[in-house]
Amino acid sequence: MTKFEYKCIFIWGGGEKTARILNLYGKDGWELVCTYWCWHYFKRPVV
Repeated sequence: MTKFEYKCIFIWGGGEKTARILNLYGKDGWELVCTYWCWHYFKRPVV
């Protein structure tokens, strides 16, 4: 069974800022699973 770690980030700003931050997390292996208002929830497999 795959185990995951989770992270919740508050991103306040426009599209370019949000895209830049999301791309940084994506490069670190984080997958965006949900958004709620300015909250962004990520997961990635535990190695």
